Amino acid sequence: MASWEFTITGCGTSHGNPMWGVPDWWSTDPRDRRRRSGAFLRGPEGQIVLFDCGPDLAHQMTDPYRDWDGRSYPARCLTRCDAVLLTHDHADHCHGINELRHVQRLMRGADITLYGWEPHLASVRAMFPYCFGAGLDTYRMSKPTLRTAELADGQKHIIAQLPVIPFAMSHGSAGRTTGFRCGTMAYCTDLKELPRDCDPLLADLDLLALGVLRDELHPTHQNWDEAQAVLARLRPRRCVLMHMGPEVRYADWLARLPPGVELAVDGWTTRIAA
Repeated sequence: MASWEFTITGCGTSHGNPMWGVPDWWSTDPRDRRRRSGAFLRGPEGQIVLFDCGPDLAHQMTDPYRDWDGRSYPARCLTRCDAVLLTHDHADHCHGINELRHVQRLMRGADITLYGWEPHLASVRAMFPYCFGAGLDTYRMSKPTLRTAELADGQKHIIAQLPVIPFAMSHGSAGRTTGFRCGTMAYCTDLKELPRDCDPLLADLDLLALGVLRDELHPTHQNWDEAQAVLARLRPRRCVLMHMGPEVRYADWLARLPPGVELAVDGWTTRIAA
């Protein structure tokens, strides 16, 4: 198996963390400063496969590891994207799509394809028609256009030399999201329930990136207890928790983490086999 780098560029929720206007939730701990959801896999030949393209994408691609000084040129920025694995069509996961057109210009017009569940892809095409070769005349000056491709659940696909198996998850009353197994890791964000029929697809994981919102129950996201139940079922060798709300304080949660479980910060990175 090839070695890929996995990096979480944003481990926060749709509001971002901390939220202005709510002083009780404000934190001075830099580990509690979380951009909205985002991550990528970097392949052995430089391939970049994004998980989603949320509204913070420009910042995430400029400063993926959250170590830029803000003055010099960001030498570790991302200037390439070979594919996007779309988990769903909510704003915090797709409203940075216009940034992909800039990346496409940097790549001299090379194709960028968004992969996912067709109803989610159709929704994105309807929201951003100009990104897919349609829309107002003013956008025709920028010829690069994005593409979409449906993925069949439970089947193995090869995307940018990366083996990918998509599967359906429940977002509670918010509908469906898509999880992805990529080699020996899986990426599961924005889930309320992981169906039992996913368990065979998620056996023998080296790493599970798992969404957990907060301690209290929520209608569309897992809380701490629900996430722990998923971990007990799947028993991955490692887990990193992400998509955390502003209520979650890194310092407070650190002591409760079971062995092999970590709490994400923006720029969290590791290597996986794929």
